[in-house]
Amino acid sequence: MIDRFYSRKKIQPVLGHDIDKPRLTLAGFVLIFFYLGVPAMLIGGLIDLLVQLTTGHCVGVWCLFIK
Repeated sequence: MIDRFYSRKKIQPVLGHDIDKPRLTLAGFVLIFFYLGVPAMLIGGLIDLLVQLTTGHCVGVWCLFIK
């Protein structure tokens, strides 16, 4: 069953045109960043804020610039 996913298939022309294999474009990288990166940064920032509010110690990246 695994061989089915890794086997090379002969590229078939579509309406007489040879189409390249799928690839990740700049728009794809941007969408991945917004889908995965931004929520991770927001969750990390909220955790840092909660730690700072409860303990009084700044643990976020912005603490490097405040002092």
